[in-house]
Amino acid sequence: MKKSRILAGIFALMFFAVGSAQVHGQANISANQTGRFTIGGRIGGALGFSESLADIENLLRPFFSYQNARVSIEPELNFNVALYGNFAITNMISIQAELNVMNEQGYELLASRRERGSDSFDIEYTSLDIPLLLRFNFLRSQPMFGVMAGPHISIPIGRLEIYDNRAEAYIEELRIDSAFTFGLTAGLFAGFRAGPGRIMGDLRFIFDFDSLQAEGVEFSRRRAVAFTVGYEISF
Repeated sequence: MKKSRILAGIFALMFFAVGSAQVHGQANISANQTGRFTIGGRIGGALGFSESLADIENLLRPFFSYQNARVSIEPELNFNVALYGNFAITNMISIQAELNVMNEQGYELLASRRERGSDSFDIEYTSLDIPLLLRFNFLRSQPMFGVMAGPHISIPIGRLEIYDNRAEAYIEELRIDSAFTFGLTAGLFAGFRAGPGRIMGDLRFIFDFDSLQAEGVEFSRRRAVAFTVGYEISF
């Protein structure tokens, strides 16, 4: 219930901002913009700081070579690719919808001991993220620089995989119970004119409200920082 109220509030604020922008600045799309509509694509990486939950540590405990191991979480770098489109409401404000494939995201579960050696497990899954972002550009000139924020839905693809780095083998491939998770995406963007369109850079923080569940076990609550570069064209 609390999560639903948060999401409803986010959508309400976005629609209020869009409505205000249409009332106060509707008609003035500047000459340096080719048009109201923009399409683009990006590629890059994301560094995951997912929060591990006790359930996964208990599940993997039989695979530890020593039962009193101290367990820590290490961030994992993963690849992502995105397609997006946006609609310019004014010179400075636009609404952007995206399809982001976040490949093999997750974290490394590291069980170490004082003497020597460690057990290391990669917890990975792939998702399709669908953010709806309000994008605000601070600059009226050809270069672009601004902020963006909005809710997202993340849809898991395939199964959750647990890879034993010491044995160099997958030890589990679990069915993911979560049909999707909700969260927030926020960050910065910058761009400059190149040819018929713009080269864009994007730095964002991804924060999930829900934890990911697979076969009745909670595995993580996602936190990630992503950096991508790409190209967009307005028409």
